Amino acid sequence: MKVPTKFVKSLSQEEHSRLIENHQTNNNFRVRNRSHAILLSFERFPIAEIAKICRVDRDTVSSWIDNWNEFQFKGLEDEEKPGRPLVLTLAEQENAIEIGLKNPKFPHRQLNQIKVETGKEISAWTLKNLLKKRLYLETNQIRVMEKDG
Repeated sequence: MKVPTKFVKSLSQEEHSRLIENHQTNNNFRVRNRSHAILLSFERFPIAEIAKICRVDRDTVSSWIDNWNEFQFKGLEDEEKPGRPLVLTLAEQENAIEIGLKNPKFPHRQLNQIKVETGKEISAWTLKNLLKKRLYLETNQIRVMEKDG
């Protein structure tokens, strides 16, 4: 077994409590897992043991500790990943959603109308996803309002 040589350098009380909060409540599983690893490292757990607990490779834990030592909480977050640019602008998306909600039984007519109005062609799959996203947001907004009221 290798001798553990790398640990988190130091943690203030504020950082420690924020890491515990991250580990327990963060929406991103990866951030929760990394926070847990940093806490374990601070408690002087060896890298191999942390890797076993977090179910990752030793090198991964080592890079998490390096990122923590260099960037603190910013090092726990995932890097931004570039994606494909949007086909429709936000205003065009709203327009497409309105068109999609007007005549839901004839998607080919909806797609033609969107093409005429925006000059851009989208797939039925894209329109379906826009509508699903809108309905999801509206449903959750209603639930939040019911909780508050």
